[in-house]
Amino acid sequence: MRSWKRYAAAFVLNIAVTLVVLFVRGFELKIYYVDAFSVAGGVSILLGLLMWIADAGAFDTISYGFSALSVQRKYKDLYEYSMKKKEKRSRRRGHFLPFVIVGLGFLGISFLTALAE
Repeated sequence: MRSWKRYAAAFVLNIAVTLVVLFVRGFELKIYYVDAFSVAGGVSILLGLLMWIADAGAFDTISYGFSALSVQRKYKDLYEYSMKKKEKRSRRRGHFLPFVIVGLGFLGISFLTALAE
């Protein structure tokens, strides 16, 4: 996926979370807008960090365990599986950054809304 598409996806996710929180809390008070933007920013940042952790290979053992359950084994052992995954991951760098950056933007909007009178 191209970089601008990742940013668009992160932005749409943040807008959707913001609207869900606003529909649940209401549109009356300023604190509800602060809550909505901060929840959306937090969710986006945590999703980006989870993608970063997965990109680092933290879940390789678990995914190898599930792939070993199939009848046809593609990989001889966990080491071979990890090396193949590492090769694939080396081609795509920083795909988690749009979620973190857009999330920080929404947190910034939340702080500015809280400071505004």
